[in-house]
Amino acid sequence: MKHRSEGTSSPPKARAGSRRRRRHSRHPVWLASLGVLAILAAAIGWNLAPTGDSTDGASTIEAAAAHPNQHRGRPSASPTPSASATARGTSSPAPSPAAGGTGTGPGKSGVTGTSGTASGSRATTTTAPRTTTPTQAPPAPVVAPPAVSGGGAVPGGMSGLAAGSLTQVNAWAAFRGSPVTAVVAFSDRNSWQTITNPWLGSGPEKLSTFAGTWVISQPFFPNGQGDMSSCANGAYSSQWASFGRWLVAKGRPASIVRLAWEFNGDWFPWSVSKTNATTWVNCFRQVVSAIRSTDPQARIDWALNAHSGGAWSVYPGDAYVDIIGVDTYDHWPASTSDATFAAQCAEATGLCSAIAFARQHGKQFSVPEWGLVGKSDTGAGRAGKAGGDNPVYIRNMYNTFKANKDILAYEAYFNDSAPGNVHSSLLNPNENPNGAATYASLW
Repeated sequence: MKHRSEGTSSPPKARAGSRRRRRHSRHPVWLASLGVLAILAAAIGWNLAPTGDSTDGASTIEAAAAHPNQHRGRPSASPTPSASATARGTSSPAPSPAAGGTGTGPGKSGVTGTSGTASGSRATTTTAPRTTTPTQAPPAPVVAPPAVSGGGAVPGGMSGLAAGSLTQVNAWAAFRGSPVTAVVAFSDRNSWQTITNPWLGSGPEKLSTFAGTWVISQPFFPNGQGDMSSCANGAYSSQWASFGRWLVAKGRPASIVRLAWEFNGDWFPWSVSKTNATTWVNCFRQVVSAIRSTDPQARIDWALNAHSGGAWSVYPGDAYVDIIGVDTYDHWPASTSDATFAAQCAEATGLCSAIAFARQHGKQFSVPEWGLVGKSDTGAGRAGKAGGDNPVYIRNMYNTFKANKDILAYEAYFNDSAPGNVHSSLLNPNENPNGAATYASLW
C-alpha cells in the first residue's frame, strides 16, 4: 500500500520570540532578557513538536504488459451454446480436493495486449468514510515482508507471474526466494504484425534471455480486423502459421500459447457469447492447426474464466488442447475462510472443477492469472465481494497447487496496482502486506 507523506511539523513558537526581539532593538536590557527567553522557548518548542515522518510510496513497477489488464468485476451470464457444437465435457466435473480439505478460489479477469486495451467494465467498492475523533490513535505502521524471505518452496509445476520485463521477473524471484520458471505475457492485439511477431524476445529486458517458459496470451484476430466466422473458415491460417514460424525462429518452439483466454466471459471480441458454440470451436481448431503446422511443439492452453459459465460446452477436444487453464481471483465472493474457499473451488467453473476436468481428459492444468482483489477501486470491492489483503486466499491457493502438483503445468501470480484494476500487487508497490508476507513465506 502506498504511504502518503505526513509532512513536516509546524515551526516552534520560539521563532516568534526572536522576531519580537529584533523589533525592540533600542532597549538592550529587554533585548537580553528576551534573548534568554527565546532560547528557552526554542528548546521547549522543538522538543514538544512532532517529527515529520514521510514514507516514499511512489515507487512503482511497470504493468505486466505495456498496458495493464482490465479485470471485470461481476460474473457474466452463461452463454447459450448451440446444440450442434462439436464439444466435449459438457457436464460439470466434481471438484478436485486440495490439501487439508480445501480447494482453490475463484476470480475473474480480462487482459489487454501490450499496447491494446481491453473492453469491459470493472467494479469496485466504495468504502465508508472514516470518522475521526480528537483522541484517535495514529494508524499502525504497515510492515512489508523482507525483500528476500526465502520461502523457496514452489508447490509444483512451473511458477511465476505476469510480467513485461526481465526486471520484474528478477524482482519477483528475489522477493519470494525462488526462481521464476514461467512468465505470462500479452501480445499487442492492434495488428497482425504485432500478433505474429510479438514484442517478446526483442532484447534481454524483453525476456530474450529468460531461462524459463514463455506463456503468450493471443487473441483469435486483431482488434477490429477480423470476425469469428472468417476465423472458423480458416481465413487467418496463414497468419497463425507465420506465428508458429516466429516461435521456432526465436528458439522457443515449446512455448505455451494461451489462446482466446477467458472466452466464457463477455468482455473480449472472441467471447463465445458473441457467436455460437460451433463457430467458436471451429475457429479455435483452425488457429491451433495453423500454429502446429509450423511449430508442432507449441503447447495450447485453453483458459477459461472462473466466474463465468458456459465453458465446458465449447471444449475444442483433446486433440486441440494440451493444458486446461483457469483465471481465478479472490472475488465474487471473497474466500475469507477455508470453507468459503472450498465452496468457490467446487463451483461449476471453479479451479477444483477445472482440475477435475483436466484429470478426466488426461491433461495438465494451469492458473495463468490469480491474485488478491482490493476492497477499494475495484468493482468487486464496491459490491462487497472482494477479499482485500487476504492471506487465507494465498495459503489455500498454495495448498491446492501442492495437492495437485502431479498435473500442474504452471501458475502465475498477477501482480498489478493499476488504477481501476484488481489491486493484487504484492511487490512494487506492496499493496497487500499480509498477503505478500504469506506468499513470500510459502514460495
